[in-house]
Amino acid sequence: MRGCNSALYFETRKHKDLFIWVAKTPLGPSAKFLVQNIHTMGELKFTGNHLLGSRPFLVFDATFESEPYLVLLKEMFMQVFGTPRGHRRSKPFVDHTMSFYFLDGRIWVR
Repeated sequence: MRGCNSALYFETRKHKDLFIWVAKTPLGPSAKFLVQNIHTMGELKFTGNHLLGSRPFLVFDATFESEPYLVLLKEMFMQVFGTPRGHRRSKPFVDHTMSFYFLDGRIWVR
């Protein structure tokens, strides 16, 4: 945890509501999201699994460039979910994709 500068915190309230906090530590911005829908990997029936240490390819909707708060959220997501290119434990290839879309006032992650 010594070199950690990003955090994801899952908060539940009375086993009904699930919130995700995305934060830059120790002094950076934070954002709180209400999770409204979850699909498990068992439901989706994807074949295969991404390799340990591989980097995700992050894809953002063009809407993330339209508003200042969406630009900030895009940068936070890139820093939290992205892997630096020269990281010593990462593999030199990309084998999975994370997509972020802004539609109907909600952020959709796939």
